[in-house]
Amino acid sequence: MRIGVLLLLVACYAPHPGAGSPCSDGPCPPGLVCSPASQTCELTAVDAATSVLYDAPAVPSDGAVPANDTAGGAIDISAGGTFTADLTGAHDDAANNNCAGHGGVDVFYTLALDAAEVVYLDTFGSSFATELRVFPGKPCSALPNNGPCNEAACGGSHSQLAMQLPAGTTCVVVDQKSGETGTTLTLHVTRGGRAGTRLGTGVQTYTDDSCANGTDATDPPMTCASGDTNTAKDLAYYFTVCPNTTAHLDATTCADATQTHFDTVMYLAQEGGASLACDDDDSTCAARTERPDKADGSILHSVAVPGPGLFWLTVDGYSGQCGGYQLVTNLQ
Repeated sequence: MRIGVLLLLVACYAPHPGAGSPCSDGPCPPGLVCSPASQTCELTAVDAATSVLYDAPAVPSDGAVPANDTAGGAIDISAGGTFTADLTGAHDDAANNNCAGHGGVDVFYTLALDAAEVVYLDTFGSSFATELRVFPGKPCSALPNNGPCNEAACGGSHSQLAMQLPAGTTCVVVDQKSGETGTTLTLHVTRGGRAGTRLGTGVQTYTDDSCANGTDATDPPMTCASGDTNTAKDLAYYFTVCPNTTAHLDATTCADATQTHFDTVMYLAQEGGASLACDDDDSTCAARTERPDKADGSILHSVAVPGPGLFWLTVDGYSGQCGGYQLVTNLQ
């Protein structure tokens, strides 16, 4: 009798492999085979490096399958905002070839842009560890082998990613990391509204020409530059900050007065939020060669930047002015 009970207990706790499960968990269920490359149960035994997208057969689930469980049901996130999903009934449809292993079940999102633009995404608030993958310029129906990926952002288990995407359609895939049991996904999407350059951490030096490469995309705060006509071309630099973290930024256009050739206005703001700092005609700057009678460079001193989110440092010009400049920053 004791032997019978023991066998019953072993049977109850035996693993039940599904799509994406390690082959070592036991024989793959009907309709799936063990891939020799990934050593996971897949629809076919092709090499995982070339089998990028597949529809695994349905497996028993205690929840409804999410509408965006497959590429064909990808949810449009072009407007930005907060998107939630319950992955209880989701399947592992997209092979994860470049982000901390194969990953677990996943859901699909699509993003359409009219022009190149910086887009910010995070999964903070989700009940499971996430792997966030972005496929710039690719629809969900035709994914390449790899795409930019983020997991374990900010020293935690969620994802945070900001990058410039091209005009057209971009697919975003959110994976539940292998072995996770939580099912509630929260995806935050923020459109940057413009193209930009990623701002590096530590001391950085950038040189550019706003006349040649800028656009009149944004304007400085009304209280920053008195009498400004807000007609100048500008260039912007973006960065992200983690939750429960405050970064600090120093920035100047007058570290070398011979390298900046117009009256600059510089400001810092969170995308979709209030301005954090702005400076015009800083009296501590040396005067430019072209304007020896007045200092008109810009300096931001150790500005506190509380996260999380997407932030922009913008180099603008006063009343239509533009030209070549040197920007020196220190982001900590």
